[in-house]
Amino acid sequence: MQREVDIPQFLFSSDTGAPHERCMVCNSYLLNEGFPYFIEKSVRQFPELGTSEIIFEYALCFSCSASFNAALSETSRQRMAEYFARYGRFEARREKLHDAPVDEWVAQCLIKDTPIAAAPEYQIVAQCAGKKLVVNDLPFAISLEAMDEIAALLSEETLGEMDDFMGKYFTGPPELAELLSKRPPVLL
Repeated sequence: MQREVDIPQFLFSSDTGAPHERCMVCNSYLLNEGFPYFIEKSVRQFPELGTSEIIFEYALCFSCSASFNAALSETSRQRMAEYFARYGRFEARREKLHDAPVDEWVAQCLIKDTPIAAAPEYQIVAQCAGKKLVVNDLPFAISLEAMDEIAALLSEETLGEMDDFMGKYFTGPPELAELLSKRPPVLL
């Protein structure tokens, strides 16, 4: 059973402080009622400084997400599906968190069940419909440890596709671009 809630502030664009309005690929307007899209946000934490930074974030409509996924190798898609089926524990998680506030859905790593607050880096993946967050299997958070395991599953062909995607759409500083090549997006 899914529910919809207002999109929480932690999923807002770090540039505008408001919900993401456009698909980063096709520029479709995302906030029309019921329009389906994903948000992915990657965060690096600096506990010694009591701060964090956004490595990348984007909103991607279902159509663009499907197109990108179709470009990935069959081997990578299969390996990732098996990985999430084996370690995701989606059904038990839905039952446990059914009525919980959304921040609890991203407090632990989906795969490792470790606190995200203790992870040096993490990614959050969410599904939205217009101005609402869809709560079902998503949102979830993935720790650096799980991201490394996922990256190890990907074929060279898929890593190349992801590098091309990030090279085309990422506009941040070069040092973050280098980091991105080691931490491919989970959603895509």
